Amino acid sequence: MKRKNMCYDNRYKYKLNMLEPGLVMMKIIGVLFVSGIVFWVAKLPWLSFIFCFLSGIVFVALLILIAIEAHQDNVLNDIAMRENKDWG
Repeated sequence: MKRKNMCYDNRYKYKLNMLEPGLVMMKIIGVLFVSGIVFWVAKLPWLSFIFCFLSGIVFVALLILIAIEAHQDNVLNDIAMRENKDWG
């Protein structure tokens, strides 16, 4: 199967950039996790569980988004290497 007009510019119209959102998500994870620890120390295990669970969900979402960004980077690097071979 032939790919039509595959180049660096049109492979991903919207490139995922997780630097700033990732930092924000890490801060949210930290606040949720510390809140869970505080509630655990305050003998409120259900609130502790909820906050730690929420921090885990945000962490998993961050890992998924980083994996998607890494895949996009690999594909774009492969395309750029192929284009450089064509010019070389």
